[in-house]
Amino acid sequence: MTYKKHLRYKYIFGPVPSRRLGLSLGIDLMPHKTCTLNCVYCECGKTTNLTMNCKEYIPVEPLQEELKDFLSSNPKLDFITFSGSGEPTLHTGIKEIINFIKKDCPKYKIALLTNGTLFFQPDIRKQISGVDIVIASLDAASKQNFKKINRPHPGLDLPEIIEGLVSLRKEFAKQLWMEVFLVPGINDNRDELNRIKKTLSLIYPDKIQLNTLDRPGVESWIRPASKKDLLDAASYLNGADVIKSLDSMSNDGVLNKNDCNYLLSIIKRRPCTAEDISKISDNSLEEIYRHLDALIEKGLIVKKNMPRGAFYTFDS
Repeated sequence: MTYKKHLRYKYIFGPVPSRRLGLSLGIDLMPHKTCTLNCVYCECGKTTNLTMNCKEYIPVEPLQEELKDFLSSNPKLDFITFSGSGEPTLHTGIKEIINFIKKDCPKYKIALLTNGTLFFQPDIRKQISGVDIVIASLDAASKQNFKKINRPHPGLDLPEIIEGLVSLRKEFAKQLWMEVFLVPGINDNRDELNRIKKTLSLIYPDKIQLNTLDRPGVESWIRPASKKDLLDAASYLNGADVIKSLDSMSNDGVLNKNDCNYLLSIIKRRPCTAEDISKISDNSLEEIYRHLDALIEKGLIVKKNMPRGAFYTFDS
């Protein structure tokens, strides 16, 4: 695959190193930023279209053509992942895309990253039944904290969301992972963790993962949980896994080049450090920094310091 060819893609991105899924080719079904939630920690930025309206947000046919084109070179991937600029279960064509991948490229596993808010609708549970892993979120089990952290669409009801996740577990025979994003001062106290623990016992996921702020979020007051607090909470939540840092991931050298357009396409969907970008390229850090500095000078991105290092992101 040549770099110029890669730049033509509008709906797929990467492959990128994922802290949970290894080397992942992303599928972005949603216009930025269309979601059912406006989470305070979201790395994609503030939700500009808070909605529960399901429709074909981006056309299915050109997305399938992009997938066919990219996968024709038989790239090494751990997953093809629905993620990106919004909530993928809002797209009415997701089942068609899943079926296309399973028919034309059956060697690849499919993951769905979702906030899990719409599974109370049986048709949405059916639409995503063909994926190999569902990774859904549950950051609060009380309505008060759900509103503080996730800032949901007014049409959403937390007990209904939880019941939808319970129904998904009953119907979905493959891997269901639940992620809890720890926000210090809100959901890290024992009362809320106990509510979350009881709720997760109803859902009965195959894996529980605990996460905290790693990239810049929407609100500047959000801070990451300490390592000790993460480990304590993980132990309390029946031995949940703490999501590993990208620092431990290897460089697979999938892409041959980087330039400003490529960097923008990645940073648009997830803030990155220069080291993160290095893990999916053969370019030196010096070359990557040169492109990043050029984007800063043009006012296209900004740099924000986080505990894991300097992240490059769009100015929210």
